[in-house]
Amino acid sequence: MAPNNASRALVAALLAAGCAALASSATTHTVGGVHSWMTGVDYAAWASDKTFVVGDQLLFSYVRTDHTVTEVSRSGYDACSGGDARSEDNNSGLTTVTLATPGAHYFICVVPDHCASGMRLAVNVSAAPSSGAAATASGAAGGALQVPVTVPVVVAAAATGALTKLALL
Repeated sequence: MAPNNASRALVAALLAAGCAALASSATTHTVGGVHSWMTGVDYAAWASDKTFVVGDQLLFSYVRTDHTVTEVSRSGYDACSGGDARSEDNNSGLTTVTLATPGAHYFICVVPDHCASGMRLAVNVSAAPSSGAAATASGAAGGALQVPVTVPVVVAAAATGALTKLALL
């Protein structure tokens, strides 16, 4: 028996959902790597080899009574001042910040002398992943769908009693 239209629609929907999930996957960056959020870490060096895109998350892990995470303007970053805080998490110990807009984002610890001792982070957030990290396939409407090339996807659907598999490898 040939697959019916409902089976074809199910396969197409599952494939589209799998591709969309890949295209929208975000990265969670643990700030400072194994050092986490603490004094004595070179956060500029840590961030220098990373790419940040809208939707990515920064995970700040720290001793909750010793540090804060405060998002500030460029001038607040340069002056190590939380007076113009855009957002702040005082002493929770685990702070996740979603990078929702492209552009520069600045974070400091407002505990006295911590920012001046290097406890500050500046990241530049891109609107979309770089072309080197994704393969582009043209959509029917002429748009582009970006799918990471390193992640295999297998979509399976039942079609008239048989299992149909579609894969992107």
